[in-house]
Amino acid sequence: MRKLTDDEIAILQRTEQLPDSAAVPLKICALLSGVSERTWRRSPPVPTFNITAGKKAANLGQLRKHTRGELTAS
Repeated sequence: MRKLTDDEIAILQRTEQLPDSAAVPLKICALLSGVSERTWRRSPPVPTFNITAGKKAANLGQLRKHTRGELTAS
């Protein structure tokens, strides 16, 4: 497993301060969850939505629940 870069560590630290209602881009979702960005694009573990024409995001609260194991597979 590769080491996190300084930028990635900074992103993780800033994300801890965000409210559960925040929209998080898929690249950050992949970083937070350990699931690849490709998986997030093709079959995301939590629902995603468009934030711009070519960019998707997920709800940070749902992502946190998923990473803690509080969401059940539907």
